Amino acid sequence: MPKKLLSATLATACVIAATATAQTWEENLAAGAATTEQNHLNVPFTQMKNMKTAFSSPGNWPIFENRGPLDRSPTDKPSKVLVMGSGDPNPNPYRYGPALAVLVNDYPYFIDAGEGWWRALGKSVQSQDAMDLATIMNVPNIKYMFLTHLHEDHTVGLPSFILNPFKFGSNLAVVDKKVYGPAGVDEMMASINDAWRIDRNEMAQGSTVQKFDGATAVGVPVWPHVDVNGRKIFEDDNVLVEAFPTAHGFLENTHAYRFTTKPDGRVLVFGGDGHYSEGLVNAAKDADLLFIEGITRKNIKYAPWGGDSEEEKVKVIGAYHMFPSDMKKLQDDSGVKGIVMVHVQNYNSPEDFDRLSVLQEMIDEGVVNILQASDGDLY
Repeated sequence: MPKKLLSATLATACVIAATATAQTWEENLAAGAATTEQNHLNVPFTQMKNMKTAFSSPGNWPIFENRGPLDRSPTDKPSKVLVMGSGDPNPNPYRYGPALAVLVNDYPYFIDAGEGWWRALGKSVQSQDAMDLATIMNVPNIKYMFLTHLHEDHTVGLPSFILNPFKFGSNLAVVDKKVYGPAGVDEMMASINDAWRIDRNEMAQGSTVQKFDGATAVGVPVWPHVDVNGRKIFEDDNVLVEAFPTAHGFLENTHAYRFTTKPDGRVLVFGGDGHYSEGLVNAAKDADLLFIEGITRKNIKYAPWGGDSEEEKVKVIGAYHMFPSDMKKLQDDSGVKGIVMVHVQNYNSPEDFDRLSVLQEMIDEGVVNILQASDGDLY
């Protein structure tokens, strides 16, 4: 596998097309590494003078968002994973907050609700034609959400998950949404339901005279505490979902979710944020795909948080996130067949920034069968 991933020989059309025929890891890597002549969003850009702010990190610049969504999903499997948002807490206006969906038998199961959740869903529906996403994401189907942890950047989209579909749901048989997550998710849902009661009541009592169906959500804590062997928390005709504990900073309860899709037997794991842990290894055991975060180690000194020195940043950030050495150990110990990185924290100087440098670090560390996602990708 070549060390340099970017290839100027690949045509722009293969990058921004909604579907792609690439099936091997090597072909998918090449498709993901291809670039357009300019940022594919075609937005203006003025380089900032002060490089020490959260807004000026090169990872937020549109000139480095130089590929469009791809269909990397296996053609022989009906179940799919949609990456709605691949962003992180950095204020990147071109990547929505963490948000994914498992699609089985034309029904969605959502994982995490990052910033811009409703718009991320809209972008995804418009960027893929491998499936009829507009029908799959019809309002009555927007029901189940699984939260890996309760940090703001993974939950701030919850009011949109609850209320925006409700606004389009009059005269539809919609039931209250169910949000599975760590201890405290029930209190979070109750607070959201209460905080937006004026919005909800106006829709029902105003000119729309809308039913209250689907206007609120019930939080379902993954309870009792899940041990490293996992626990079944949800099952229907399409999927079996198991929860496993993970390690992310000083949060007491964080989870990975292992989905087994019943039509085709795919095992799809969503690790959320965090570093190597026994629970995460068990969740990813022999899975087909693991969707997980990744962060640079080589360029961690450029991170705008975590301390003043590189040593301090390694200690602080390493308690929260997945360095390449952690990813290698995770893959070796779990036997997971493939990895898709989301929530990638990529730091460097503007002169040396490369959209795929964290991916390259992972490959250099010995991680195999690994891809880096963009918003709207299908797996």
